[in-house]
Amino acid sequence: MAPFDVKAYETDVVKPLRRWSGRDLPDDLVTRYAVDLSMSDVELAARLAEVRSHWNKGANSPGKAAAIRSIYKAFLAADTELKAENSADMNDIQWWRSRAKARAGTQQVHVEALAKNLAVNFGWLGLIAAGQLEATMRVMATSLAPEEVDQALAAARVRREVPLELPRSSGLQDTVYRTLRSRLVDARLGSVVELLHGEVAGFRLLHGFSAPGRPGARLDAAAVEEAVQQANRRSGNQAEREVLGILGTAVRKGGDLRDLTVHHLLEEVRDGHSSGAPPSTLLALLTRTGWDQQECALALFSVLNEGVSARPGGLTRVTELLGEGKLVEARQLLGSITAAEDATAARELVDRQSAQVEELRRAAATALREGDESTARDKLRQAATLAADDEGLRDELRRIPLSPALEATAATAGLGLRVSWRAAADHPEDAVYRVVRQVGRAPGDPDDGTTVREGPGGTAVTDDRAPAAVLIGYSVFASVEGGAWSRRTECQAEILPTVQDVRLVLEDGVVTGTWRTHPDAVTVHVARGEGRATAVVAVAGGTSLREEVEGDDHAYTFTVSYRRPNGATVRSAALRVRALGRSSAEAVEDLEVEPVAVSGSTQVSLSWTKPAGGEVAVRRSTAPPPWRAGVVVAASELAAFGEEVRGEHRDHGVKRILIADVPAGIFHYLPVTQGPAGAVCGQAVAVGVASQVTGLRARLLGGEYVLSWAWPDQVAAAEVSWPRGSRRVSRQQYQSEGGFRLPNGPGVTSVSVRGLISAGRVEQRSAATTLELDAPVVPVHYSVAVSRKLRGVQVRVSVRTDQAVGKRTVLVTGTESRVMPLNADQSHHRSEHVCDLTGQEPVELVIEFPKLRKPFWIRCFLPEGEDRVRLVDPPANQLKVS
Repeated sequence: MAPFDVKAYETDVVKPLRRWSGRDLPDDLVTRYAVDLSMSDVELAARLAEVRSHWNKGANSPGKAAAIRSIYKAFLAADTELKAENSADMNDIQWWRSRAKARAGTQQVHVEALAKNLAVNFGWLGLIAAGQLEATMRVMATSLAPEEVDQALAAARVRREVPLELPRSSGLQDTVYRTLRSRLVDARLGSVVELLHGEVAGFRLLHGFSAPGRPGARLDAAAVEEAVQQANRRSGNQAEREVLGILGTAVRKGGDLRDLTVHHLLEEVRDGHSSGAPPSTLLALLTRTGWDQQECALALFSVLNEGVSARPGGLTRVTELLGEGKLVEARQLLGSITAAEDATAARELVDRQSAQVEELRRAAATALREGDESTARDKLRQAATLAADDEGLRDELRRIPLSPALEATAATAGLGLRVSWRAAADHPEDAVYRVVRQVGRAPGDPDDGTTVREGPGGTAVTDDRAPAAVLIGYSVFASVEGGAWSRRTECQAEILPTVQDVRLVLEDGVVTGTWRTHPDAVTVHVARGEGRATAVVAVAGGTSLREEVEGDDHAYTFTVSYRRPNGATVRSAALRVRALGRSSAEAVEDLEVEPVAVSGSTQVSLSWTKPAGGEVAVRRSTAPPPWRAGVVVAASELAAFGEEVRGEHRDHGVKRILIADVPAGIFHYLPVTQGPAGAVCGQAVAVGVASQVTGLRARLLGGEYVLSWAWPDQVAAAEVSWPRGSRRVSRQQYQSEGGFRLPNGPGVTSVSVRGLISAGRVEQRSAATTLELDAPVVPVHYSVAVSRKLRGVQVRVSVRTDQAVGKRTVLVTGTESRVMPLNADQSHHRSEHVCDLTGQEPVELVIEFPKLRKPFWIRCFLPEGEDRVRLVDPPANQLKVS
């Protein structure tokens, strides 16, 4: 048994299916499984194992193109179905022989049917485009193998061909071209070829001009000059003289006579095609001009496929694909370019972009080894932009972890701990964060401990289950969906929470109280009175008390005890609360709600003057309360209004302050004072709380920065501020303009954005999100004029700028190439000049270069290291001389 040749298998079996568009795979199983019908059953089993192993490797190999991996995946899926139906038979070589024999008879019918269809529809020209062939096969021949399709093409005498991109313009001004066309008619000449060389049968144009029997014949300035001399020796040829004059001017300006000739010959064909003329008539029209018959067929074929071919070929298409970031597709198209010069230029473009991708890949690997994930991701993103159709590259990008989160902190929040952090610059808006807790140390990896939170959005979480009286470590890990976790960002803290939500009510000489405690609390120590008058009234783990007292003014101090792991007892800070006895509670009429700038969430500070009687709670609702201030409301009615705001209480003189996390948006806050007869409503306030914008970024586009950010919910407008100005932008304006556009000028060094939200007549601003901007970049413009000299070319360059940037070095280069050079290193000649750019008068440069072969480019560059200036190219027709 011959060994399984992996390389030959992929070349002969897999790659021909890269552009397969049939609904089913070809049913030639003998070829697909690389089976030799002379194998024994043992050899067959070994071959099937080899082939399936190769399919698995190919389907999961990041080094293979996406199209190749898709074919292997299709093979595996089909194999699963086939094994389900024929599991036992597939290990019997006789089953394969019988199947191959049966298929040979049935498939020949399909081959003949396809050949007949191709001959009828495409045989008259003998050419078919890839898209036309694929469309035909989708309808009538989805199960044929590639070699069987080749048999049908051969039988129909039709060959695959890539339509050429033929000139769509003459290269002359419209009025000049119309004159040339009219004068050729007056002179009774069918083409420029006939004008310059007389009647020639079988001349060729598509890949260079040639004429049978005339080895020296050309379409260039020398041919025009020779024709002019011949015309001067004759009389009565005014129309010919006018055409020769037009051609002479065209070639002196760099015009291409071959493109002009092709366009002229095809103009009537294109008009006829658009008017519905039969293709056979158009072919006869072309062949009458003396053009080679095979080239006439290819030219007509290309015209008929203009705007139709799904995958046009040629240098132009390769350039388009590279501009779209489709490097893999551009590389696959190289083999279809038949013109040697175009093929060389296209391969140079593909190789150049491939080299850029590999250089960025190496830079990413280096950055990753040095622990700089942000740079590594940035480099691979740039590479993925140049090769967006390379799935292996995208897989590499997904495997690079994000940079660690920044500045993780943990602080007491009520009975728990609030962990917050900042997103790193390379964290996307939908970054996923996992917060892990471990007792005594920070977790070392995402699975080392208890997960407190995992999900996208937000950069803070409150851990209500954090244990007390012990050192707690937290680690924050960042990732993108399906990606690797970042390195950890850690913080540590210990909490000894005091009681929360204390309520003391004095009624008829009895104080009743309730509160909440941490689950790890051992005892709650409650003392009444101050100084020497202190009396301990409760030492227990309870959450309520009832005590008969005298008088109507009593203060209570709460302290919570915890036990450390080593057995030592430790106490929380003391909390002092006053129970005041009054016949009725007082309404709170001075509630103030202020947003608090805090990373990762929206917080408010609620403050009010402590009333003479009763404890105050604040309820929050999206709807205004139905009661006016001073109304007493039953507990059952009050419970139906919104929800209670819970957080950390602080006393500041006569003021009580409550710090709480709240959702972003507009809410009505209602203070209620608990009294003997019920809850007394205070004066409600409506406040809009806006979240900070996130993901603020800036990119320089032309002469301005384009800012982008993630809009928080409820925020419909933003205020953008910079050192010398500010501007309000609505969400709708932002979306219609594609971001916020900030002029790039002197003094624009930073920018801050605040979210805005309205509550009645009050507009609330969020905390500012600030970004430092790169130094302003000043555009430097230049123009180019080229003139021929006896032994070279003279280049005049005018350099100007609107702002003074001082002395700058400018490199003027000359490059012989069909493709515009991307840097000065690609040039053949260069000249270095120091220009004093004052922003007033342009700097004029005159450079003499040796003779350059057309086409060539004159382009200016700045040396590496020049900052704050950007060179702006003039139109390409100034830079290229052809």
